Amino acid sequence: MKKLLFFSLFFVLSIFVFPQDKNYKTTALSFSFNGFNLSSYYGGVGGRFWTTDSTVFNVSIGGSYSQKVYEATENLEEGFEKNSSLTLGIGGEIHYPTSENLSPYLSIRGSYSMNSRYYRPGYDDYESKDRINSFNFDFGFGVEYWIADRISLSGQHLFNLRLDTGERTAGGVENETQDIGGFGVGIGTTSIMLSIYF
Repeated sequence: MKKLLFFSLFFVLSIFVFPQDKNYKTTALSFSFNGFNLSSYYGGVGGRFWTTDSTVFNVSIGGSYSQKVYEATENLEEGFEKNSSLTLGIGGEIHYPTSENLSPYLSIRGSYSMNSRYYRPGYDDYESKDRINSFNFDFGFGVEYWIADRISLSGQHLFNLRLDTGERTAGGVENETQDIGGFGVGIGTTSIMLSIYF
């Protein structure tokens, strides 16, 4: 609660203490902002690029890899599990500046995620391989405010549509493949982003 109060006070005071006559609409390294913790930008690393006084492109890339080895016992053989993911995203913003430091905008964004999982338990010859491709479409609105000439905070809300496709291969000596399909709709996510321009 104290952090939220301090952040709110800082934000309100910054409107009066740090107003700028000029801000930098160039290239920014951007982060999601949660209290006083910086986190990933759309699930990875990325930034924003102003191309005109009212147009911004944003890009992000993210990924992960993990594996587990299950040690053999008297009754079980060694098992293995591997997970990996890669996410690429690109989006655009159309800004409608109301002052030098305040800029409401509309946002649209597309992203592609590839997730794969391999699992071999410690018994029989069974193994399972999943590969899922996700296509995401986000749209919404936000407001960007410059608290200094090279630093801005953006608050935005995006709605989400998702389509999943892929396949699962499972079995032992003879494998069988299943197609995977799915979709999702979300009322969206709200986030605060910090952009540092250079």
